[in-house]
Amino acid sequence: MSSRVVGIIGSPRKGMNTDTIVTKVLEGAHSIGAEIEKVYLNDLKILPCQACGKDPFPKYCFYKDGMEKIYEVLTNADVIVLGTPAYFGSFSAQLKLVIDRSNCLAEMISLPDGKLTFRSRLKKIKRGIFIWVANISKNPEPALTSIRIWCNYFANIELRENFLINNSDYGDGARKREELLSRAFQLGVSIKQD
Repeated sequence: MSSRVVGIIGSPRKGMNTDTIVTKVLEGAHSIGAEIEKVYLNDLKILPCQACGKDPFPKYCFYKDGMEKIYEVLTNADVIVLGTPAYFGSFSAQLKLVIDRSNCLAEMISLPDGKLTFRSRLKKIKRGIFIWVANISKNPEPALTSIRIWCNYFANIELRENFLINNSDYGDGARKREELLSRAFQLGVSIKQD
């Protein structure tokens, strides 16, 4: 059975740097037999979290909108390729909406020492690649901190690779830089089913 590899694109600009790099990763995965799919967050109508404070269990959220597609992907995919442009040193508003609306994907649990932590309600562990495409921003740590928290405690993604691109609009843009496209393709090829 082939792996299902889903690219989640946090950029509002189709065919540009972030989209092109994610697409190359998916092409690499497809070349080794993976089933691939792309989801453009900007095409989904996703409400901001309303902080309702209610437990929607066994559902993930009371609101039925574009997040239903994201919940399905996070439940069933084998690999997530998450791409975003850097906005104010972090990531796009489209991705921020998804992260905020993932609060209901985790439950709070008490550790033996009495401290509280989160545990994902999603049973399936997915492999993940995070792609951060920056032009002016140089420090990916603000984005990486949030992505690691989201992956570990909410989305149940084992982050295998961070592909961090700087100076993305230099020259013809990242979408035309052969060394980046080749690396992205190889990242896709390296996705193997465990």
